[in-house]
Amino acid sequence: MFLMDIAIVGAGAVGGYFGARLRESGAQVTLVARGETLRAVKDRGVHVTDAQGAREVPVPVVGSLHELDRADVVLVATKALGGGTPTRELFDGLPRTAIVATTQNAVEAPHQAVGIVGSANVWPGVVRGFFIHTGPASVEYRGGPLSYTFGTWGQSVPDGVQDLAAEFAAALNSAGIEGWVHPDIWVDVWEKAMFVTTFGGLGAFVDKPLGVLRTDYRSTLEALMREVADVARAEGVALPADAVERTMMFADRMPEASTSSMQRDISAGGDSELDAQVGAIVRAGKRHGVDVRLHDLILTALRNRGANR
Repeated sequence: MFLMDIAIVGAGAVGGYFGARLRESGAQVTLVARGETLRAVKDRGVHVTDAQGAREVPVPVVGSLHELDRADVVLVATKALGGGTPTRELFDGLPRTAIVATTQNAVEAPHQAVGIVGSANVWPGVVRGFFIHTGPASVEYRGGPLSYTFGTWGQSVPDGVQDLAAEFAAALNSAGIEGWVHPDIWVDVWEKAMFVTTFGGLGAFVDKPLGVLRTDYRSTLEALMREVADVARAEGVALPADAVERTMMFADRMPEASTSSMQRDISAGGDSELDAQVGAIVRAGKRHGVDVRLHDLILTALRNRGANR
């Protein structure tokens, strides 16, 4: 049993699943949700479907961070949507000593959090796994890795924060979620972007799942990954020389019918992470003078179709 208090902002695909699994393991976790999702969690808990079957997991829930007595770690599991809740409003009521752990598939997201709460209180993080939001407080885990990698912002970290990070990782592992503290989290943040941003952007552009992208569009997918790698290195991230090759190998191992949440949102005509993911690569590339023409093409074409206008 872990004594730390964990809050998860957002009870969608990732937040709902992580919250349910942590609760099942005995962790002290509270979801922060709104609207229909808040009502659904209060009425019946989180409906989870995974390899263990379908079930409803009661999880404590509040409508605002203001309602929490305390929180040691606040896991932000909302999407970085263009029309979503502004970051500053998202953190309204954040307990003063809480650490913010990010999960968004957007390389700018940790920096936005730092602008509000400071670098000492932010853990950039990376979620891996295929999670589907099937309704208010209803989620499915559809395979792939199940992990959360995170790390501290700077090199000099107080012992108390190191202990908290170790305890958080242990709580995740106890819940069946591989959790570990990465020694250079920016490598993992950008390697995740190398997969999810390119896979989601190209998938939305050609309206095809991963199995088609890694065969019929393989050279384009790899070229997109190389653009991300070039931008990351321009940002000072120490990506391994084989980062693109390993990411392509990872893509080859994933289910062929896989689509990204960004692609599904764009296909459905809703708000999406297009600007937060693809737009962030374009902005960083232009800032450093890196050629990101493929990302720019995808961003412009999808915007002209009406995505995130």
